[in-house]
Amino acid sequence: MKHCKEMLAKIAKATVEKALQRDANSTTCVFIYQPKTPQNLNRFKKSK
Repeated sequence: MKHCKEMLAKIAKATVEKALQRDANSTTCVFIYQPKTPQNLNRFKKSK
């Protein structure tokens, strides 16, 4: 059971990191309100 939880945690982490990387490199068409991005989000960008 513990092995399954660890495996699920690794898969969830990888999925979240891929989603953050994809979202950090995409642009938005909403100009009304755009909050400042957290500094930690910069590590997921492909271009610095």
